[in-house]
Amino acid sequence: MPTPPDGAVDVRRRFAGGRATGAVPTLLVLLAVFALLYLVRDAAYRATASGAVALPSVVGGFFEVVGELGLVVLALAFAVLAWRARSRGLQHVTVAVAAAASTVAAYVLSEVVKGMVREERPCRALVVRTVAACPPRDDWSWPSNHAVIAGALATAVVVLSPVWWRFVAPLALAVCASRVVTGAHYWHDVVAGVSVGVVVVWFGTWALAPVTYRLLERSAAGGPARWRRLLGEDEIVPYAAEGDQLPG
Repeated sequence: MPTPPDGAVDVRRRFAGGRATGAVPTLLVLLAVFALLYLVRDAAYRATASGAVALPSVVGGFFEVVGELGLVVLALAFAVLAWRARSRGLQHVTVAVAAAASTVAAYVLSEVVKGMVREERPCRALVVRTVAACPPRDDWSWPSNHAVIAGALATAVVVLSPVWWRFVAPLALAVCASRVVTGAHYWHDVVAGVSVGVVVVWFGTWALAPVTYRLLERSAAGGPARWRRLLGEDEIVPYAAEGDQLPG
């Protein structure tokens, strides 16, 4: 008699399902872009920062807003999809929890690396006028935390609902670009940051999914009905169902 499929393994298969292979070429492209931008980091930064200062002040203000508000919008998009996962079953809730944990891990990793590398901000290292005030001393440059968070949140949204990449990818890139345009970072800072966010959340979610599923399944089995409903145990539907569309 065949044994029933292990849900903890199945949730990883459903998450990876044919899309994980695209992460490796993307990472290689990002590494090549990082190497190129590092070689021309001063010139690229001067050109971007000086060009931004020459634009009308409203444009610079717009980029400052994008750098902060963009992260809020990405976080809200993930929160909406994570909440919606409850109605789609425990496997979807598992992916949401694993992606959230991986996002936090990406930020912590960036903070640790930043403190170890201690790269000076370009707005202090180079004599260039910038749109925004230079961050305080001891607030290091590499990698960009904004870019890490943007890449992590965008990836977390995509693993929950792949069609949302059309919305979150441009927004994450806009957040990254805003950090250079306003003068806070080199271009290679944001490329490194978004790469860290994407890689840690993508592979972190894949790695954490089985153990997260087992923990949540055990918790649901011994918990009250309200807790089981919160974990999506009342309604189970196939993961990443076809036709998943952007709201509105």
